[in-house]
Amino acid sequence: MLFAVDIGNTNIVAALFDGKNLRNQWRIASDSRRTGDEYSSVISTLIRDENIQAKDIDKAIISSVVPDLLGPFVTVSQRLTKKKPFVLSSALAFSGQLPVRLPEGSTHELGTDLLCNAVGAWELFHGANIVVDFGTALTLTVTDSKGIIRGITISPGLRTAIHALATNTAQLPIVPLEAPSSSLGSTTKEAIQAGVVLGYKGLVEYLISRVKDDLYAASGDRQDSVSVVATGGLNSVLKPITDSFVVVDKELTLKGLRTISEICGS
Repeated sequence: MLFAVDIGNTNIVAALFDGKNLRNQWRIASDSRRTGDEYSSVISTLIRDENIQAKDIDKAIISSVVPDLLGPFVTVSQRLTKKKPFVLSSALAFSGQLPVRLPEGSTHELGTDLLCNAVGAWELFHGANIVVDFGTALTLTVTDSKGIIRGITISPGLRTAIHALATNTAQLPIVPLEAPSSSLGSTTKEAIQAGVVLGYKGLVEYLISRVKDDLYAASGDRQDSVSVVATGGLNSVLKPITDSFVVVDKELTLKGLRTISEICGS
């Protein structure tokens, strides 16, 4: 089995794949103060609780956007598999090994989580696509019909926006991430929900439209040929109030990791 780890700023998602089958996944809080020993104890307990034998886990792959947590999870992986894990690097986007790539000579910076998203989306559509990832940051990753990653947009995530309001004001509270029935907020809670949740609906829909226009100018891919997939833990907030997404796949990043592992022989 493959032990796949997606280390994000808020959460770490660890998973086990048996072939292409996603067998188990766990979400753990990201905490750079924790050591490899501590995370090993947590992961070992989670695996044992599922009656899985560590000897059946023979390889590992890690994507991390938190440098301080990479070392601890290399330790976790080595203890599980008795070998070094494959650590994903953005340089892989230039290698020609993957079905997607950055343009030749590009100076683009690409997080490994976004590379996984692009690979996962290509496996879904085999054509031009946009991945909208609702995480700590809200990102759009844009790939053309030739598999070239044309660009990224980055905005504060929904929860990040809610917490920024509460942290930087004296009287605004943290409110549930739910769409209000009206944009005319009559309470502080409704007003924040209208501004953030409905505002982000507009942000996402505008960015998708603008990105499709810019992708057409850059690659000739028609707007109606571009598929849009949503992923990330907070996609459920906007899913009920927008029809922008062809597919919603919360496991897209993990599936991209699995595909990369398969291609690179990790």
